[in-house]
Amino acid sequence: MKYKLCLFDFDYTLADATMPILECFRYTYSKMNLGEFDKEKAIKTIGMTLNDAFICLTNIEDMNTIEECVKNYRIKSEEITVKNTVLFDDTIKTLEALKDKNIKVGIVSTRMGARIIKILEHLDCIKYVDHVVGFEHVSSHKPSPEGLHKALEYFKCNKDEVLYIGDSYIDAKAAENGAIDFIGVTTGTTSQNDFEEYNNIRIVNSVSQILEVI
Repeated sequence: MKYKLCLFDFDYTLADATMPILECFRYTYSKMNLGEFDKEKAIKTIGMTLNDAFICLTNIEDMNTIEECVKNYRIKSEEITVKNTVLFDDTIKTLEALKDKNIKVGIVSTRMGARIIKILEHLDCIKYVDHVVGFEHVSSHKPSPEGLHKALEYFKCNKDEVLYIGDSYIDAKAAENGAIDFIGVTTGTTSQNDFEEYNNIRIVNSVSQILEVI
């Protein structure tokens, strides 16, 4: 068996937090009088850091204002995200199958790692995940491969023993930058055609289809 470790992105790869994410954006827009909120544009920022997402959505250049946006977003997120995030239907099945094969499981995400752990605990699936690398654990965020490299260090794995799975072109680029095998899953906003621009070993429609590769 080639892979000893599977690393996953979180949002739109293992779980769907669309509802609380959009509500946090709406709250921030209202709180800071940012004008009309574009739901579809906001969905396409999922996977970015919050700073980058607000810059993209608002075109605000003043970083103090952006930081204030992020602060307000996180206040609302603390209130609603954990209880309103759901797993995809085949997430547990996939994680259980990896455990049965003695393959370690990690998460590398631009979401706060502490929040991911709370979500996993709330959904009673923390037992399937061995380690989480989140926003607060790195200085350079995806598409930098720093988070992936930190996971490799934690698990003491070589690059050729690791598979990264993500739903975004940002994930694909991070894997490419880190010279790590990648599977793109089209459960997010990145299409198969978009994924084909990057190095990947397969593009799948659901996370459970990675088991055909393992």
